Amino acid sequence: MPIVTVNGQQYNVADTDPQTIEEAVSNRKKSKRSSSSESVIGNIGRGFVAGAVSIPQGLATIPTTGIDLLLDTDITDNVNEFFDAIKPDVEGTAGKTAQMITQFGIPGIGVASALSKLTKLQQIGAMAAVDAAVATDDVDTFTDMLFDKESDEERLKTLEGRDAALARLTERLQVFGETGAVMYAAPIAVSGAVKGVGAGLDLAAPYMNALAKAATNTSEGVAAASKADRSLLDHLKKNFTYGGIFEQTRANNKVIKDASQAKMLYTANLVNPINDSMNMVRKTVEEAVAVGGKMNADDALNFTKALSTYRAPLLAVERYFPALKDKAKKDKMVQLQRDAMKTIKGFEGSGNKIDYKALGIPEGNQISKIMENNTGLFAQEQQLILDFSKKDPSTMLSRLLIPEEMRNAISQNIGMYGTTVYRSIIDKNYIVPKDLKDKAIREITNAKIPGLESKEAIENAFDQLANPRNTRLYETPEMFTGNITFGQLQGKDLQSLPAVREALGEITPFNYTKAGDWKEALKNEALAASSTMAKLGSIAGNAKYLDDIKILNDTAELSGRTKFLKTAEDLKTPIKKDNNGNDLFDPTTGNPIYTTPPSYMGPNGVTYYKFGDDGGALINTYAPEVFHNSVKESSKNFLQVMPVPLRKLFTGLVGLKAIGQYGKTILGPTAQIRNNTSVPFMALMNGNLGPSGEFVKNFKMAFAGVLDPRNKTKYANELKEAQEYGIMVGKGTQLQEISDIATYAMDDVGLLKQLRGGSVVNTLQKIKAVPENIYTGSDNAARQINWSGEQFKLSKVITKSSDDSFIPISSGKNMADPDIQKLIKADGTVNVGELKKLSKEILDRDIKNKVKKPKNLLDQFIKGESADIALNVTPTYSRVPEVIKQLKYIPFIGNFTAFPAEVIRNAGNTMSRAIKELASSNPELQKVGARRLAGGVTTTVGIPAGLTATALALTGSDKEQLDAYKRSFAAPWEKTATMIPTGTDASGNITGLYNFSYTNPYDFLQKPFKGLLNAAAEGNINEAGLESIAANGLVNVVKEITNPFIAPSMGFNAILEAAEGKTATGKTIFNESDMMGERAMKQFLHVTNSIAPTITPITFEVDAEGVQRVPKDFITAAASLFTGEKDLISPKGKPIDVAETMVSAFSGIKVVKPQIQRSLYYKAAESKRAIRETTNEFNRLLRSNNRRDAESFIQGYINTNEDRYNSLRTLYTAIEDARTLGLGEYEIGQQLKIAKVANRDMVMAGTFSPSEINPDVLGFAMQETENKAAQDVPITDLYGTRADLSGQALQGQFIKPSSKPTPAPISRASDVLREEEMKKILGTP
Repeated sequence: MPIVTVNGQQYNVADTDPQTIEEAVSNRKKSKRSSSSESVIGNIGRGFVAGAVSIPQGLATIPTTGIDLLLDTDITDNVNEFFDAIKPDVEGTAGKTAQMITQFGIPGIGVASALSKLTKLQQIGAMAAVDAAVATDDVDTFTDMLFDKESDEERLKTLEGRDAALARLTERLQVFGETGAVMYAAPIAVSGAVKGVGAGLDLAAPYMNALAKAATNTSEGVAAASKADRSLLDHLKKNFTYGGIFEQTRANNKVIKDASQAKMLYTANLVNPINDSMNMVRKTVEEAVAVGGKMNADDALNFTKALSTYRAPLLAVERYFPALKDKAKKDKMVQLQRDAMKTIKGFEGSGNKIDYKALGIPEGNQISKIMENNTGLFAQEQQLILDFSKKDPSTMLSRLLIPEEMRNAISQNIGMYGTTVYRSIIDKNYIVPKDLKDKAIREITNAKIPGLESKEAIENAFDQLANPRNTRLYETPEMFTGNITFGQLQGKDLQSLPAVREALGEITPFNYTKAGDWKEALKNEALAASSTMAKLGSIAGNAKYLDDIKILNDTAELSGRTKFLKTAEDLKTPIKKDNNGNDLFDPTTGNPIYTTPPSYMGPNGVTYYKFGDDGGALINTYAPEVFHNSVKESSKNFLQVMPVPLRKLFTGLVGLKAIGQYGKTILGPTAQIRNNTSVPFMALMNGNLGPSGEFVKNFKMAFAGVLDPRNKTKYANELKEAQEYGIMVGKGTQLQEISDIATYAMDDVGLLKQLRGGSVVNTLQKIKAVPENIYTGSDNAARQINWSGEQFKLSKVITKSSDDSFIPISSGKNMADPDIQKLIKADGTVNVGELKKLSKEILDRDIKNKVKKPKNLLDQFIKGESADIALNVTPTYSRVPEVIKQLKYIPFIGNFTAFPAEVIRNAGNTMSRAIKELASSNPELQKVGARRLAGGVTTTVGIPAGLTATALALTGSDKEQLDAYKRSFAAPWEKTATMIPTGTDASGNITGLYNFSYTNPYDFLQKPFKGLLNAAAEGNINEAGLESIAANGLVNVVKEITNPFIAPSMGFNAILEAAEGKTATGKTIFNESDMMGERAMKQFLHVTNSIAPTITPITFEVDAEGVQRVPKDFITAAASLFTGEKDLISPKGKPIDVAETMVSAFSGIKVVKPQIQRSLYYKAAESKRAIRETTNEFNRLLRSNNRRDAESFIQGYINTNEDRYNSLRTLYTAIEDARTLGLGEYEIGQQLKIAKVANRDMVMAGTFSPSEINPDVLGFAMQETENKAAQDVPITDLYGTRADLSGQALQGQFIKPSSKPTPAPISRASDVLREEEMKKILGTP
């Protein structure tokens, strides 16, 4: 019989006639269709489509129903026939619900804004009218469901003409009435229920307070145990907690780390607005120059140079008027800046070259305004640097040591200053062009610099400048002014060396002269503006950071902490001596004057290191090494100290890891959707999902500017404030982890360097910004919603609390504020009355003094504390423990280690915060704690359990089926996940499941406990002892907790699978018979498919015809929407449910189709391999060269059969589970037959058959040769043992017979057979 291939599928056909082939294809489709079932997800998808079709259908039948009523016609039936032909059939409660939501929800949302100005009753009437307008025959009202025996659709089929029309109008009136009633009553009912729950929690709060106090009270016994385990706890805290790195400053870890984070945020919060504004400028100019625009390329280049001149006129003067000095130079800067703004504004306006209205650009995005705002930011930061550089009256020390030249330059040119950026510094791959290097060498030669007389010395001096070992040498205050501070050119001014600047790759738009280069010029200007602000921010931010550290140390004792900085006097360093060797004393205080060595060992055995002249406010103080190095940013990670050859190997694999993670998340539509759908759970976890979190508003704000940065203008003030408190960050948790990995790999791997510089990648850089912004937007939205919710709750607590109540303080930002420091008590709390009073005094004072921005201390306190809570309970990369951050650089293990670590940290902080609030003496804070605890329990336990129960009811499946699937057929990562049934077949067997863990990030927290329960359940089935159950349970708990951190990374795991030839699920990658080339190609394609971005439309497979590009099911399903093709079959021969596939793609709900037959085959094949190994093990025992006693053979046979029993018991459990899931006896037998399982009928019956005793091996064992002794095998007892083991049920524990040889007379048929077997082996008659 011929075999033909159609669309990658093989068919057995009677002949090759086209009609015969077509019939074969059609028959298979019918067979697949009849055996498949519709899932809940598919029904929901069809419900959405049906609802969308029903909207115009309902509207279209309004006039036709009127005509039918007047003229007694059936026009409406004809209209319905037209729409019903294109409306998919919808089955099931879920599908019908989706149809109703779409049919009535979309029109309701569409008219909602138009109705917003009406009264409540008018709004209800209008919405009811809209619902009545889109109602169709297949809509059943509540009245129909309660009182009618048949549906409206069935009843209307029996009516004609005017009777049918009258019935339809009656139904629309029922829809109108029911909608009005529901809209009026539902808000009242929901509000009452919510208030009832809230009131219940409030009433329970005092009782929870008692429990929380008991939980936080440490008994003597517990305290003693805690003290004994202190070293372990210290180790865990150091490596696995936020701020733990600071070791000996344990009591201050968090506030110090907060200050460190504030330093990084400081620069980011300055640079981000500049970047955003320059992106706005770029977008506007590009649109103005676009086809049909009035601005040409020449205009764009001149416009860009005007932008640069306005931003930093000092650089323009030094470039074009180098001879000008003092007042003449200042006057020229003022003139150039004024002229530049005139040029900018000369392009703007209605009908001009940049017509904002014509371009559709929102109000407030005028480039002239943007540039004025930016200049104000630059001026503000330059003034701050000057303030930091002034001497402190109390100590006469400058908090920021900068050269007098720089101080003068900034003070004289505030708002006009700028810095130059060089490609040689920001791009490690930059190579100085030979002609430019020669030109620079000539310039240095002509400068006649002492010590640089030879050509070799000059070239070395230039190379030191072009390729500094440490780019931080360029970030000093001196380099900010262009003064060279290192190498043989130290002390020279770069402004006087234009050829050197050009060779270094000076980034400025003034270097461009061709009109066509305007885009590059604009890009250069944006980079120069950003870099200038980054350097300003770095200098000022570091000074502020050192200030904050000093303040936190000096005020530590006020808030119940201990000082962590030491002075020379604290350390008792050697006393200074005069010339005669006598001790020196302070003439004012009479105290000894101590020396200040660079380091000194303190009385506690810890070595302390001194902060020198660059320590700002910390000058001449001491700190432990780890803390000192962290502040100085001089610590190294393990990669930096790794040998170069090993590091090169690591970086290659790290690059593979980064590519795989990026493709599966940022470029994965499903991952993007799941990242968004997880946000509500992060809010609900802390009780912030209601109005307090302002969900919709904050979501819109987090995603503003994803496509067009100018859309951020609407939320400019809110975004700025959120950035200041660390809520809005530049990259999400997982994206930041990937970015760190990729950056490291890019710097060390040649291939990745080339890729980074390629034209294709340059194009991708622009495209990838959108998915990266979306991914980051989700993380920002979660933090923003929680921040809003926490502010709402804390404000309410303070308003309702009595003046003598207290509130805990934990924000490092608040603790560093001098005013708030006055209020902090020794137990780390703040008195509410004192806070309100001081806040009012400061606000009244500032208003009286006409301060431009009066200080609202209470508002600052609430925002600071709320931000700290939000950052502690929401994934935040900057708060990931240091050890976890380092794991990302290990290429072999861990996938997105930061996120699960954050989920654990967040959940722990949520519970910790709830207990702290419940244990508080403040009744209002107790209520917040009760609601937080309720939110945590609902998120982690309530919702998963509720969804599972609902899904079981909707699909008609049961928990026994769900347990059977997870026990025997689920993938490893599904066994402890919350699996939601999504569909069943006609017999009620589960046909689809959704892994809810992908949507709810906190489902991860249940995995250890589910692993423990699984071990207990398995132990009960196998009748294991309590010790065994406990041991297996502990293993499962540890496995689930550590798996995200130690499991092989996806790239490395793909390599391991390719080498082994099969995947973790048992799928074969290559066959043993494959030629080497074919095997290598399959291995390569497996790795490629494994790390390819999820968005890739195809996968690569190898068949007899070579490499094939196989479209993914989504592509096939999407194509059918345009081609109209039905009865789709995937390349794997499975039917494709178009609706389900599309819903999964756009909802992130990916349905797992249980492949029970295939999974059972893998189980059987695995059992077959295990059984073969146990048999071989006993045969090896028989073949032993050394003499064994008789007992060892009996015991060895029992042991190997125990292993055989355990393997067959697992297989039988899978068989029973397959039966539970609807697999028939014939299908089960077939899979066991294909897997070549021996005695399969006995296995299916649950009866144990011991391994056969091989007569040949037995005979060999009893023979003596030159190299082996004859074994005294107790054949009779061996066969007796086999008979005793036979027939055990494959359930519970393996029953061992007595292993001692016990001779007995022949009295059973089995004994007779055994005697006959022995005679055959020994060759006796």
